[in-house]
Amino acid sequence: MEIRELANITGVPPKTIRYYEQVGVLPPPARQSNGYRIYSTKDINRLNLVAGARQLNLSLDDIREIVA
Repeated sequence: MEIRELANITGVPPKTIRYYEQVGVLPPPARQSNGYRIYSTKDINRLNLVAGARQLNLSLDDIREIVA
């Protein structure tokens, strides 16, 4: 699935997903030949975990340690 589908499923905006990848909370996604990001069910689960942790006011540094 592409980033817009991931955003629709998780409720996390694409801009935030890209930011989480940039700061290392989410791993870099696979890419299609055209450069589009490709996500899997594993990415949905991890993003839901990160989003839930953010709702609990955990810092990105804390979340990065948890998912490592």
